[in-house]
Amino acid sequence: MTGLFWAVSLALNDMAFLVKWRPHLKWEELPKGPVQFIMAVALEHWDDHHQLLDWPTFIYYLDELVADGDAHEEYRQVYIDLASAYTITEASLPVAWEAAEKWIQEYHIGKALDRARAAITVGDRQAAFSELLGLHELVGIEQKEPLSLEDEALGDLLRQRPTQTDACPLGITRIDDWWEGGVYPGDFALVAADTNVGKSMMLCHLAAWAYRGNKRVLYFTYELTPTQVAERVLCALFQDKKQNLNPDMVVDRLVDFRHQEHITRGSLVIDNGEGIRTVAQLRARLAKENVDLVLLDSADDLQPRGKYEKGYESSGEIYTDIRMDICQSMGLPVWASVQMNREAVEKSRTSLRHIADAFVKAQRAHLVLGMSQTPDEREHFLGPFVKLVVLKDTQHGSRGKWERYRTRFGRGAEGWPGFEYWPEKGEL
Repeated sequence: MTGLFWAVSLALNDMAFLVKWRPHLKWEELPKGPVQFIMAVALEHWDDHHQLLDWPTFIYYLDELVADGDAHEEYRQVYIDLASAYTITEASLPVAWEAAEKWIQEYHIGKALDRARAAITVGDRQAAFSELLGLHELVGIEQKEPLSLEDEALGDLLRQRPTQTDACPLGITRIDDWWEGGVYPGDFALVAADTNVGKSMMLCHLAAWAYRGNKRVLYFTYELTPTQVAERVLCALFQDKKQNLNPDMVVDRLVDFRHQEHITRGSLVIDNGEGIRTVAQLRARLAKENVDLVLLDSADDLQPRGKYEKGYESSGEIYTDIRMDICQSMGLPVWASVQMNREAVEKSRTSLRHIADAFVKAQRAHLVLGMSQTPDEREHFLGPFVKLVVLKDTQHGSRGKWERYRTRFGRGAEGWPGFEYWPEKGEL
């Protein structure tokens, strides 16, 4: 365990260590307890802010996430003990790196061998070879120096940063304004709502507005059929009910629409997800595509690499891999839908602790947009209405903002995916 403790200490104290090894640090695979918690918040803080986790920030996370008094004190004391026993100094740094790297490599080699054996057992030699060949990444990563404000490449880096034209808009003006134009390359965003509130409708709406914004969209649907998705997106584009989608005229109508809206490169591909059951398979598929936005309805249908007793542990691996291997590694924005009840959305305006098993998913996302609806809002004679709540926003700090919208899609055959801002504030 010494290598693990040195790895945790380096994650708290050495930016170069995180730059090199962050993709291979999987806190959710560690034994549950204080060491896992410390590693988790250190990596979450690094991912969100590109900063090391100091003592005051650790206490903030501890107060926010650990309500049990005994556990709170235990986690606090373990942090202190680790800092004392595994202090990073100029003298201890080489020892720490050697022990931590050895632990990381041995751990992942062991996991890869286990998966290769399992593949051989069922006769899948190709999968076994892939697992073993993938190990070269673990020992072949070049260490990069952390970026300095005096770095000569700093100007080039800033010139390459995305602009608002790179963002995929939501088509919901006030939220797009909060988020500086929408969701940017590398962002992992979630839409969270209860059953039948409109998660899939929201994703169809997002697909339509990205298309209008001249973006290339790839929509993976594990919930609706491709035909249903295509129908809803077309209704959202034309702002028309589905009865008016004449199969004989829809292509000409879409061509006219593209001309009117000056859409020159926008596209939408709808995939039913057949043959894509893991993040690795998703990444392999995306490597063959040229897209600007990925929509997953839903990411919960993907399977983890490992086997876990608890659902939140497998979700932790899946959502971490989406964020690291798809969003950040490939520079793609991803929207995924997440199940969450109305009460959880309402309470989570102030604290994400209220979202239970969905918390591990929200932890890994850069942006979380909640949708909530009461029975009165659904049946309101002017409605239906839905509240859109920003539950998490690591880029702009706008968490807790919410507004009410009248929806088009709650009107049955007369509706389509669409939102109309309703300026009246307060509770219905």
